[in-house]
Parts: sequence; C-alpha cells; structure tokens
Amino acid sequence: MERRYFDDLCDGEPLQCKPVVLTREAIVEFAQKYDPQYFHIDETAAQKSIFGGLVASSLHTLSACTRAVVEAQGDVAVLSGVGLHEVEMFNPVCPNDILSVNAWWTELRKSRTKPDRGFASIRCRATNQRNEPVIEYGYRYVIACVSFEKL
Repeated sequence: MERRYFDDLCDGEPLQCKPVVLTREAIVEFAQKYDPQYFHIDETAAQKSIFGGLVASSLHTLSACTRAVVEAQGDVAVLSGVGLHEVEMFNPVCPNDILSVNAWWTELRKSRTKPDRGFASIRCRATNQRNEPVIEYGYRYVIACVSFEKL
C-alpha cells in the first residue's frame, strides 16, 4: 500500500475495518491486567451482576477496535495522536460477540501555523452481530502533508 498524506484524505472517506471478536480468555486476561472488576474476570460472580454474565472491559473493547481502525488506516503519515473524542458505551460485549467497526475520516483541516501538517479525525461506531450499538468514539491526529516528508 502506498504512503498517504493529509492531502490524500477525504472527509467522509470510510476505512475498511476487519471484524473484532473478544474471546472469554482474552476478556479475562485483559481484565486481570488492566481492569479487574468482578464482572470481567469471574464468571460465577458476573452472573449476579447487572450484565448477567461475563463482559469485556470498555477499555478492552476500545483497544481491540482501535487495532482494527489502525490496521484499516494503512500507511498514513501520522505524526502524532493528539486526543480522543468522547467515548460512549451502549451495550456490553460478551464473549465471542462479533463487532463490526465502521470508521471514517472527518474534520480535516490544515494547520494555520505549520503548513507541513494538518489535523484529521477518525470517527468510529461499532455494533455487535445483532446490529446493536456497542461503542462510539474517535481519534484526533496530526498528519504530515506531502511536502513535509518529501523535503
């Protein structure tokens, strides 16, 4: 895949993301390291929770979907991430749910003070196999313009 720069991006351009599946083992392993709430690590206790069973951490869901989006970006000349848009969770992710991630470029603008770069966002929405919304979020990036890396 050819390197892409800020100048190559189009507002509304979709990214082709692979499906995301979080297994029971992956859910428990992530939670044990980073978010050890009982409903993420203990199936028996999780059955008594408001979820009625084991569910993925929202941080795990965001991280797994992030990987799908980054892979779908391809070779974009990202200089830095500069923030996240608000993350909203709608439905829990259960073991072996299949998440479809819809992502698109938006909010493209050149820097007013540094002509070698621009700002761009990627907005994302993931749904499960029942087409229920799971998570909405976005990233903000600084991306090199063609002239920056060709100097």
